[in-house]
Amino acid sequence: MKPVLVLTTLAALLTAANADVGARPGHHHGWKHGHAGGYGRVVRVQPIYDTVEVSVPEEYCAAGYLGAAPDPALAGAAAGGVVGAIAGDQFGGGKTVATIAGTVIGATVGHQAGPGLAEWYPASQWLPGGCETVERTELREELVGYRVKYRYRGHVYRTRTDHHPGDLIRVDRRARAMHF
Repeated sequence: MKPVLVLTTLAALLTAANADVGARPGHHHGWKHGHAGGYGRVVRVQPIYDTVEVSVPEEYCAAGYLGAAPDPALAGAAAGGVVGAIAGDQFGGGKTVATIAGTVIGATVGHQAGPGLAEWYPASQWLPGGCETVERTELREELVGYRVKYRYRGHVYRTRTDHHPGDLIRVDRRARAMHF
Protein backbone atom coordinates (compact mmCIF):
# COMPACT_ATOMS: atom_id res chain seq x y z
CA MET A 1 0.00 0.00 0.00
CA LYS A 2 1.22 3.50 -0.78
CA PRO A 3 2.14 5.75 2.19
CA VAL A 4 -0.20 8.59 1.04
CA LEU A 5 -3.14 6.17 0.89
CA VAL A 6 -2.31 4.80 4.35
CA LEU A 7 -2.15 8.31 5.86
CA THR A 8 -5.38 9.39 4.17
CA THR A 9 -7.18 6.24 5.38
CA LEU A 10 -5.83 6.73 8.92
CA ALA A 11 -6.94 10.40 8.96
CA ALA A 12 -10.42 9.43 7.75
CA LEU A 13 -10.74 6.76 10.46
CA LEU A 14 -9.64 9.18 13.20
CA THR A 15 -12.10 11.81 11.97
CA ALA A 16 -14.95 9.28 11.97
CA ALA A 17 -14.03 8.03 15.43
CA ASN A 18 -13.94 11.57 16.77
CA ALA A 19 -17.36 12.30 15.22
CA ASP A 20 -18.73 9.12 16.79
CA VAL A 21 -17.51 10.17 20.25
CA GLY A 22 -19.16 13.56 19.84
CA ALA A 23 -22.44 11.96 18.86
CA ARG A 24 -22.72 9.69 21.89
CA PRO A 25 -25.23 10.63 24.63
CA GLY A 26 -23.49 12.17 27.59
CA HIS A 27 -20.84 13.91 25.54
CA HIS A 28 -21.08 17.45 24.28
CA HIS A 29 -18.46 19.99 23.41
CA GLY A 30 -17.60 21.98 26.50
CA TRP A 31 -18.77 19.36 29.02
CA LYS A 32 -16.34 17.55 31.25
CA HIS A 33 -15.17 14.11 30.21
CA GLY A 34 -16.09 11.29 32.55
CA HIS A 35 -19.65 12.58 33.07
CA ALA A 36 -21.86 9.70 34.16
CA GLY A 37 -25.30 10.95 33.33
CA GLY A 38 -27.28 11.33 30.20
CA TYR A 39 -30.12 13.23 28.64
CA GLY A 40 -33.71 13.51 29.74
CA ARG A 41 -36.46 13.93 27.17
CA VAL A 42 -38.17 17.30 27.73
CA VAL A 43 -41.91 16.75 28.17
CA ARG A 44 -43.05 20.31 28.88
CA VAL A 45 -41.55 23.80 28.97
CA GLN A 46 -43.47 26.62 30.61
CA PRO A 47 -42.13 30.20 30.52
CA ILE A 48 -41.98 32.06 33.84
CA TYR A 49 -42.79 35.77 33.80
CA ASP A 50 -42.33 38.35 36.52
CA THR A 51 -43.92 41.79 36.74
CA VAL A 52 -41.29 44.51 36.86
CA GLU A 53 -41.56 48.28 37.22
CA VAL A 54 -39.99 50.21 34.36
CA SER A 55 -39.35 53.96 34.37
CA VAL A 56 -40.49 55.58 31.11
CA PRO A 57 -39.48 59.20 30.39
CA GLU A 58 -42.13 61.47 28.86
CA GLU A 59 -41.51 65.00 27.60
CA TYR A 60 -44.07 67.76 28.06
CA CYS A 61 -43.72 71.10 26.28
CA ALA A 62 -45.83 74.24 26.87
CA ALA A 63 -45.86 77.94 26.03
CA GLY A 64 -48.50 80.71 25.93
CA TYR A 65 -51.12 82.26 28.15
CA LEU A 66 -52.94 80.22 30.72
CA GLY A 67 -56.04 81.45 32.52
CA ALA A 68 -56.00 84.98 31.10
CA ALA A 69 -58.45 87.15 33.06
CA PRO A 70 -61.22 88.95 31.17
CA ASP A 71 -61.53 92.77 31.28
CA PRO A 72 -63.23 93.43 34.67
CA ALA A 73 -65.37 96.32 33.33
CA LEU A 74 -66.62 94.21 30.41
CA ALA A 75 -67.35 91.24 32.64
CA GLY A 76 -69.21 93.50 35.10
CA ALA A 77 -71.31 95.02 32.29
CA ALA A 78 -72.29 91.59 30.97
CA ALA A 79 -73.24 90.25 34.39
CA GLY A 80 -75.10 93.47 35.31
CA GLY A 81 -77.00 93.44 32.01
CA VAL A 82 -78.30 89.91 32.64
CA VAL A 83 -79.34 90.69 36.22
CA GLY A 84 -80.95 93.99 35.12
CA ALA A 85 -82.92 92.26 32.31
CA ILE A 86 -84.33 89.70 34.74
CA ALA A 87 -85.24 92.40 37.31
CA GLY A 88 -86.80 94.69 34.66
CA ASP A 89 -88.90 91.82 33.29
CA GLN A 90 -90.12 90.87 36.80
CA PHE A 91 -90.88 94.37 38.05
CA GLY A 92 -92.15 95.72 34.68
CA GLY A 93 -94.83 93.08 34.34
CA GLY A 94 -93.20 91.42 31.32
CA LYS A 95 -93.19 94.56 29.20
CA THR A 96 -90.36 94.81 26.68
CA VAL A 97 -89.61 98.44 27.58
CA ALA A 98 -89.06 97.46 31.24
CA THR A 99 -86.77 94.54 30.25
CA ILE A 100 -84.66 96.80 27.99
CA ALA A 101 -84.45 99.51 30.67
CA GLY A 102 -83.37 96.89 33.25
CA THR A 103 -80.68 95.61 30.87
CA VAL A 104 -79.26 99.10 30.24
CA ILE A 105 -79.31 100.10 33.91
CA GLY A 106 -77.79 96.74 35.01
CA ALA A 107 -75.04 96.90 32.37
CA THR A 108 -74.14 100.47 33.40
CA VAL A 109 -73.97 99.60 37.10
CA GLY A 110 -71.99 96.41 36.35
CA HIS A 111 -69.53 98.28 34.11
CA GLN A 112 -68.78 100.75 36.91
CA ALA A 113 -68.59 98.06 39.62
CA GLY A 114 -66.50 95.60 37.56
CA PRO A 115 -63.04 97.12 38.14
CA GLY A 116 -63.67 97.06 41.89
CA LEU A 117 -64.32 93.31 41.66
CA ALA A 118 -61.08 92.62 39.73
CA GLU A 119 -59.51 91.00 42.78
CA TRP A 120 -61.95 88.10 42.30
CA TYR A 121 -60.47 87.29 38.87
CA PRO A 122 -57.24 85.34 38.57
CA ALA A 123 -54.36 87.25 37.03
CA SER A 124 -53.26 86.15 33.61
CA GLN A 125 -50.23 83.89 33.57
CA TRP A 126 -47.61 83.50 30.88
CA LEU A 127 -46.04 80.10 30.64
CA PRO A 128 -42.57 80.44 29.16
CA GLY A 129 -41.64 78.10 26.32
CA GLY A 130 -39.66 75.02 27.18
CA CYS A 131 -39.96 71.33 27.85
CA GLU A 132 -39.85 69.19 30.93
CA THR A 133 -39.09 65.48 31.15
CA VAL A 134 -41.22 63.56 33.62
CA GLU A 135 -40.55 59.96 34.61
CA ARG A 136 -43.62 57.71 34.50
CA THR A 137 -43.58 54.21 35.99
CA GLU A 138 -45.32 51.37 34.21
CA LEU A 139 -45.54 47.64 34.85
CA ARG A 140 -44.24 45.14 32.29
CA GLU A 141 -44.05 41.37 32.12
CA GLU A 142 -40.48 40.09 31.77
CA LEU A 143 -39.37 36.53 30.98
CA VAL A 144 -37.23 35.31 33.91
CA GLY A 145 -36.88 31.58 33.24
CA TYR A 146 -38.57 28.30 32.36
CA ARG A 147 -40.23 25.48 34.31
CA VAL A 148 -39.09 22.26 32.67
CA LYS A 149 -40.63 18.83 33.06
CA TYR A 150 -38.48 15.98 31.71
CA ARG A 151 -38.45 12.18 31.61
CA TYR A 152 -35.29 10.23 32.39
CA ARG A 153 -35.08 6.43 32.70
CA GLY A 154 -38.83 6.04 33.15
CA HIS A 155 -39.27 8.76 35.80
CA VAL A 156 -40.54 12.33 35.47
CA TYR A 157 -38.56 15.20 37.00
CA ARG A 158 -38.97 18.97 37.17
CA THR A 159 -36.46 21.79 37.21
CA ARG A 160 -36.14 25.48 36.44
CA THR A 161 -33.76 26.91 33.85
CA ASP A 162 -32.85 30.39 32.73
CA HIS A 163 -32.90 29.35 29.06
CA HIS A 164 -35.14 27.20 26.89
CA PRO A 165 -33.71 23.64 27.06
CA GLY A 166 -34.88 22.37 23.66
CA ASP A 167 -35.94 18.72 23.25
CA LEU A 168 -33.29 17.20 25.55
CA ILE A 169 -31.90 18.29 28.89
CA ARG A 170 -28.56 17.18 30.29
CA VAL A 171 -28.82 15.30 33.63
CA ASP A 172 -26.23 14.03 36.10
CA ARG A 173 -26.06 10.48 37.49
CA ARG A 174 -28.78 11.32 40.05
CA ALA A 175 -31.10 12.55 37.25
CA ARG A 176 -30.73 16.20 38.26
CA ALA A 177 -30.71 18.67 35.43
CA MET A 178 -27.33 20.21 34.75
CA HIS A 179 -27.51 23.89 33.84
CA PHE A 180 -24.86 25.46 31.66
